[in-house]
Amino acid sequence: MPSPAELLWWYSHEYGQRLAKAGTYFELLEQLFVERDASESREVMVAALTDSRAYLNSLREDFRGWRYAFLYETPDSKRMVQTERAILRALGSFQRMRARHVENLMQLGQYYFSLPRPDVQVTLVPTGDMWELMREALLALIDFDRDGYPEVPST
Repeated sequence: MPSPAELLWWYSHEYGQRLAKAGTYFELLEQLFVERDASESREVMVAALTDSRAYLNSLREDFRGWRYAFLYETPDSKRMVQTERAILRALGSFQRMRARHVENLMQLGQYYFSLPRPDVQVTLVPTGDMWELMREALLALIDFDRDGYPEVPST
């Protein structure tokens, strides 16, 4: 089993990556709808994607605040906390932050998984279908705690 310090680093790194990836896919999808979609529902979808991207950005800001308050010894050093007490405190605060995030992420996921699939001509890019990539990234963010990754020790 990984040490608490390894878990802290992993949680910080992985959660940050998943937030960034989901935000990027929402932004790219929004651009595709603006550029390619001529349907009547375009404005509604663009507004939903814009709001979702703004929400993900607020989560990233919350995450960034957590990093500066709990992960780093000082904001200037950006050196990860070293003492066992500080590490466990950071892990506990991560759990609380994540609990705040997950409920709304699940609602966001329910919304996008309940929508009818948009025209593939709008969402298809050379690297794949942006709609499916966005949904996969959103699901990976929602399932962060259930993906079989190491559990955070109790604080």
